Amino acid sequence: MSTCPGSPQNLDEVDVFAPETIENWYPTYDLLREEAPIYHVPGTKTYFLTRYEDIYHVLRKTDLFRRGAGTSRPLLSDPEALTTFKEGWPKRTVLGSNPPDHRRYRDMVDHFFSVIGAEKQTDLITRIVNDLIDNWIDDGEVEYVKSFAEPLPSMVITIMMGFPLEDLENLKLWSEAWVAPFSLQLTAEEERVAATRMVEFQHYIHDHIQQRRKSPGDDVVSYLVQNPVKLHSETRMLTDVEIINMIDHLYIGGNETTTFALTSGMWLLIQNPSVQAELRTSPEKARSFVEEVLRLESPTQGMDRHAAEDTEIAGVAIPKGSHIHIRYAAANRDERQFTCPVDIDIDRKNSHRHLAFSLGETHCPGAGLTRLEQTIAVQTLLKRIENFSFSPGKNNFQHHLNFTLRSFTDLHFTFDKIKV
Repeated sequence: MSTCPGSPQNLDEVDVFAPETIENWYPTYDLLREEAPIYHVPGTKTYFLTRYEDIYHVLRKTDLFRRGAGTSRPLLSDPEALTTFKEGWPKRTVLGSNPPDHRRYRDMVDHFFSVIGAEKQTDLITRIVNDLIDNWIDDGEVEYVKSFAEPLPSMVITIMMGFPLEDLENLKLWSEAWVAPFSLQLTAEEERVAATRMVEFQHYIHDHIQQRRKSPGDDVVSYLVQNPVKLHSETRMLTDVEIINMIDHLYIGGNETTTFALTSGMWLLIQNPSVQAELRTSPEKARSFVEEVLRLESPTQGMDRHAAEDTEIAGVAIPKGSHIHIRYAAANRDERQFTCPVDIDIDRKNSHRHLAFSLGETHCPGAGLTRLEQTIAVQTLLKRIENFSFSPGKNNFQHHLNFTLRSFTDLHFTFDKIKV
């Protein structure tokens, strides 16, 4: 019998907060999908969902399963950290609001982040991808996270926002601080550091808002300060609080999760030389490969909803105010939805049905941009390097200890430069 929380053999051994579970969620997902797909986490008001059909139902019922209501485990709890937020602006999930206003706010950013909007960044992304590869292509070996997967999306979103590239070091610190609380593992001191940096980022954004009001450019911040939002009840200009919250949401979502997906994609490529070969001869299939990466190794493992009233899911009673944790990554490996779900199959007909970006009204606003970045990256890398292999003795293949997000800490591999 297993005594490891990361490989539970029965429900009594399940511990969704254990570091061993977070390092490798999939054995826990497999068990819960079969034995307790609506799993009531002991001692909490949280229900953990792992089947595709149930999660799809919750995501579609936006009137019943809401954002921003109910009781859940707080991301930050240290009193000093919470006090720090008084030095900034109220944190509101503007782009994570509930319908109908959610759609109106989304319309403001689709100009840049929808599939059509993102395509305007094709030349920028291609240039940055090639410039980054140029930095290490003659070395024959690379640590991929720091040398490519992190700087690519960070540089793209920084330029789109109109922030100076010289600020990337601070922007990275602020970005990491924003996602750190999702680990649910921070000490009190780490919470205080994260809170301080989050407030610093708010002030940085606010300064740029003031600059763009005086001297607008062709960037996201300028667009938001110059154009009114058409809400359900009124049409008006966005407030500073709304813009600050929209920008921090877009900036973090526009780089951190793309880094995670790029890293997982390379990890899968190295392990699957037959997929590499097919993508080299059929580069148009790169988009299908990206969809499989997102399905198999979802950067965002799950998100929260709360029950607005007493209800039930798949016959399980859910009291009003209950915390519903929907695990996208578990749904994306549900054999009821995906045949041979643990296999990577770039000819899979329904790969695009994965839930890595949620769906419907709550679909990730940056999905178009990250898909484009990943597709261009895969196609360009396969044009310029070959014979990928994990660097001997340099990889531990450990993931960041994060309850909500999934990514390797680093990834070293060797390669050969393709001679033109």
